[in-house]
Amino acid sequence: MEKKTYSTTKELLTNAPVPKQTRTYKPVSHEQLIDLTLESIYQAGFDLDKELYTSSANGQIANGRFTISNVTDRDMQLQIGWQNSYNKQVTLKFAIGARIFICQNGCVSGDYGAFKKKHVGEVQTFAPNAIKEYIKAASDAFQRMQKERDIMKTIEVSSTRRAQLIGEMIIEKEMITPTQMNIISREIKKPTHDYDCENSLWELYQFTTFAMKEEHPANWMDKHIGAHDFFVNEAGILIDKSPAIVYNETINQLHLFEATV
Repeated sequence: MEKKTYSTTKELLTNAPVPKQTRTYKPVSHEQLIDLTLESIYQAGFDLDKELYTSSANGQIANGRFTISNVTDRDMQLQIGWQNSYNKQVTLKFAIGARIFICQNGCVSGDYGAFKKKHVGEVQTFAPNAIKEYIKAASDAFQRMQKERDIMKTIEVSSTRRAQLIGEMIIEKEMITPTQMNIISREIKKPTHDYDCENSLWELYQFTTFAMKEEHPANWMDKHIGAHDFFVNEAGILIDKSPAIVYNETINQLHLFEATV
């Protein structure tokens, strides 16, 4: 059976019909998000490496991921991501993360000023400035993730504890599916990639995100944020729960780019 992939092109996303605005639904187009993200990356002094897009339901749900070439180390590079939808199934959400070079896995943290908003109220007003300020601070978030990675590499995980963690992820947290559990099991027995930290917490984290590569676009960001929190907590690292950007729900609606003037 051919492996399912949700990879798509920028053209498909920008051509997807944008639903009409209503009293309770304020759409933000994929094209606007792409343009604003790219402009904010440039203004922050970052160099774009790759643009990666996934979608489902003919572009109704979309994820954009943008890797940065001048915020990097030997293992990973900064990645800025968002999710958006036209069918009201997921919220507009931004998160900072990293892309692992050796396996192209994604690590996503939603704790550094991340925001998510339903497509109601002031979403079209707050998004531009929030996104710009968020991207400006992305390098600080990357440094925090580097420290978390370094700590996880030093934590040895026994086979018993590894089995317990996998059990927690599938039963208690419902983070992974049985299929993904099987992929993790195969990676433990015969790893596809060498993360140079055998039997460590970081290695198990990478096995997990490797299994999540083809996660549905509606779940991709939340599942990766959940995985990051899970492993950071297991490492005993104090998560910086910086306040998300909060706005009142009564602001008049503006076009996404009118708010940046």
